[in-house]
Amino acid sequence: MLRRIAVIALCLGLLSFGVQSAEQDDTQCGSFNEDQMLKQKDFAIPTEHQWVVRIVYGKGFEGKIKNNGCLGALISKRTVLAPAHCFVQYNGVAEAFSVHLGVFNKSAPVGVKVCELDGYCTRPAQEIKLAEIAIHPEYDSRTLKNSLAVLTLQRDAKIYPNVMPICMPPINLLNETLVAQTFMVAGLRIFEDLRLKTWVNTLSRPFCQKRVKTLVTSSNTVCGYHAQKEAYYLGAPLVGMQKKGHSTQNFYLVGIMIDWGWDGDRVMSSFLAIRNYMDFIKQNSNSLIVRS
Repeated sequence: MLRRIAVIALCLGLLSFGVQSAEQDDTQCGSFNEDQMLKQKDFAIPTEHQWVVRIVYGKGFEGKIKNNGCLGALISKRTVLAPAHCFVQYNGVAEAFSVHLGVFNKSAPVGVKVCELDGYCTRPAQEIKLAEIAIHPEYDSRTLKNSLAVLTLQRDAKIYPNVMPICMPPINLLNETLVAQTFMVAGLRIFEDLRLKTWVNTLSRPFCQKRVKTLVTSSNTVCGYHAQKEAYYLGAPLVGMQKKGHSTQNFYLVGIMIDWGWDGDRVMSSFLAIRNYMDFIKQNSNSLIVRS
């Protein structure tokens, strides 16, 4: 499996030194590369969507939620956003242990550089323990409304080409509609090892509820179909592309996946829209990056 991703990356000209280079500028976020986005099909290689975070529980990766895995989005060197129901069960106790940063193959060991016979190497994934879990005060564990948690790490993440925060929503887009848009989601998959990415075409809430009646939605969510028939762990970040002049400047965070379901042979997901929770996020975070 690792060899397959190595071949894909090398075909794109992603050389090993690009992944192993020194720490990056602390002000960087939402790295965007058109060649990576368009030419490599569906795989999200180490230097793409570097804000995807794997949540780790006391006894491993599996939590007590649907399909046994959760992800989050790194939004600063010490802050991660994730669904609240990844941590809070009906007993009201928030449970989690640490996070893994820079994971693109969920079967690869953490903290160990992985090298192939052809010389392609990837920087080790980082594990950082959690210091605090702030659950949104209006979170409802029965309906999953306001399912948002802000995680504070015990130490700063080291920012490398394979670990980078996602930019926060720019001010000029906070009031734009999220319906009838095309965004991108990336994350670890339920049935496969490699991190994947796919386009998401957003639809109206009534349409989503009609097609997948069990899908969790609210006035603070956006939903839509995945372009690929792949199911992701909850918490997978949904991102949009921010333009500057006539070019794309960076990705920014739109939402985090809180639920998904099948509509025939298509996957439909529901994402909590982050822009509706900026005050709560700011109160529990530091050094958020917004591109003007």
